[in-house]
Amino acid sequence: MINRLVLPLEPNETYTREGFRIGVNQNLFSTLFSTDHLWVHGDPAVGKTHAMHILVKGVDDAILVTDADYELTGLEAFSTVVLDGIDQWMGNAENERQIFGLYERLVRANRRLVITSEVRLENLDVVLPDLKSRFSMFTRYHMMPLPPEEQLGFLQDLVKRNGATLNAEVGRYLLRHLTRSQSGLVQVVGRLNEESIFRNRTISIPFVKEVFSL
Repeated sequence: MINRLVLPLEPNETYTREGFRIGVNQNLFSTLFSTDHLWVHGDPAVGKTHAMHILVKGVDDAILVTDADYELTGLEAFSTVVLDGIDQWMGNAENERQIFGLYERLVRANRRLVITSEVRLENLDVVLPDLKSRFSMFTRYHMMPLPPEEQLGFLQDLVKRNGATLNAEVGRYLLRHLTRSQSGLVQVVGRLNEESIFRNRTISIPFVKEVFSL
């Protein structure tokens, strides 16, 4: 039985491959869909969670865990286990022992562990030396943020898909005052498109301020 599970569930339209701009991360998907145990690190809002949703949707028997309180026992039944935001587990010996045990069980079952973090492994506060040693054997990928103009292009493309246009001034305002994460921009554009149709208004800076109470 094919099982794709995401915890907690997120709106599917927010985390699609079509809604993800590769930009400077040209090798991301080849690394993401390899068979190696993988560590993806990068700044907040760079798109790590978005990429993890794409991975889970594209692999049979995969699970994405985002909550440090989630029970890890039994997850070795999945072909791919993703721990999104490993930073929240680290620094607590019991949490780390659970992750160590999960990793060992996955290795024995010839299954895969994928991890994301905001910092490099070298800068992560890991209590158990054996766990850090295991992590050091992972393939590591540094996910880079899109350059500003690439973010603007991504934003304009999202609006264009819905038959509208977005001038550069309005796009830069959105990036400065709302969000730079790709999934966040998808949500912002969805809201703006709905409101512009409902109110019969073009997307302008005053309109953005009104919709988002800025």
